[in-house]
Amino acid sequence: MALGGRRVLELADEKGAYCGKLLADMGADVIKIERPGGDATRWIPPFIGDEPDLDGSLAFLYANTSKRGVTLDLERPEGQALFRALARTADLVVETLPPGTLDDLGLGYANLRPENPGLVLTSITGFGQTGPRRSFASSDLVASALGGSMFVTGEEEDPPVRLAGSQAYLAASTTAAASSMIALYHSTASGAGQHVDISVQEVAASVSHICGVGKWLDDGIIPRRCGSGLVASTPSGTYACRDGMVYLMVNRPLHWQALAEWIHEATGNEEVLDPMFEGPSSNRLAHRELLDVFIGDLTAQFGAEDFYHEAQRRHLAVTPVNTATAVARDPHLAARGYFVAVEHPTAGPLKQPGAPFRHSETPWRITRPAPGVGQHNEEIFCDELGISAEALHAYREAGVV
Repeated sequence: MALGGRRVLELADEKGAYCGKLLADMGADVIKIERPGGDATRWIPPFIGDEPDLDGSLAFLYANTSKRGVTLDLERPEGQALFRALARTADLVVETLPPGTLDDLGLGYANLRPENPGLVLTSITGFGQTGPRRSFASSDLVASALGGSMFVTGEEEDPPVRLAGSQAYLAASTTAAASSMIALYHSTASGAGQHVDISVQEVAASVSHICGVGKWLDDGIIPRRCGSGLVASTPSGTYACRDGMVYLMVNRPLHWQALAEWIHEATGNEEVLDPMFEGPSSNRLAHRELLDVFIGDLTAQFGAEDFYHEAQRRHLAVTPVNTATAVARDPHLAARGYFVAVEHPTAGPLKQPGAPFRHSETPWRITRPAPGVGQHNEEIFCDELGISAEALHAYREAGVV
């Protein structure tokens, strides 16, 4: 596998667990370090059977595949010593603690580097390690708001709407994984590690470039909320078909021409061919409501699936608006083998999203389900670090592990 032979220590909550998953499913030996008794992320709903359970959080089970798990109390000197011993064997540490926390524990980059000069430490925090907001509290909601995506999500006359799921955190995790890989490549070539600083708010602002400040810089347009559509893509949004909804986006001039010709062909509408609608999206922005009527007249003649396939044939960006059940049964995803079954120790096989990308020579693979609390304490501390069973038992009794 692509990252076989690499070891990663993960001290991460929901801001960074997906980063560890991306690395683990590509073959890295990711050791998830939780506090004794288990991390709070184990209690994120929904749960298997809808009953809260330490090992039943579907969010936790998804974000922690292919990892091994240990417990450590980093507030204790013994726990700190065990962490330093693990760090000496690691290529990368991924952490999401408040800025300065590891330094205060004597486990920051400056403390770990002398014993492992090639070590990469990746920190994922709300506002980064430096700057006036470094110590501010944050969340996925805060990052989505300050990053700009919530400002353009929702109806114009209504308050902003939060994005589904934890998209700011997932974007930060993905950025952290990519940045960590770059730092590991540099470390392998030079022998020098580094501290990678990931700000969730900066990532959120970056990935919303098309609908945030970037739209002003590129086109002189201040984005605003316009329902399911985007200011950056006019027309765009959800449109009703005979038996469901589709989402359509038009951005490039040729795409608009293809759509206008289709509307004219299917409805006889002559106005849609007016040259004033041609060119970039900004030319059509003032006419959004009228164009939505034209498109609605077209989509009303089709079933959602038929419209989707015809739009694809005409090289238009269209997708059905599917329910979760429809996504799980999507024939394209089935043909790609996207969903995979991961065996759960008590619930049996659980269907989960599979590879986010596919390598031709180093295939992605989930090697094990998410670990139980401290599941690999003996394997890692005793078999790999050489701690005696008696010492581990004493640590367990003292609450160190």
